[in-house]
Amino acid sequence: MGETYGDWYKWGKAVLYLEMVIAILVTVFSLYMAFNGQAAGIA
Repeated sequence: MGETYGDWYKWGKAVLYLEMVIAILVTVFSLYMAFNGQAAGIA
């Protein structure tokens, strides 16, 4: 504990969180399309 990290650590965490948000949004969009019967257009 208490180690100092370089600038890459801050940017790495930011990119990781951004990717997690994108994955969640894609999942929600996918489920929305599937439950509304509109998935045939994208599959």
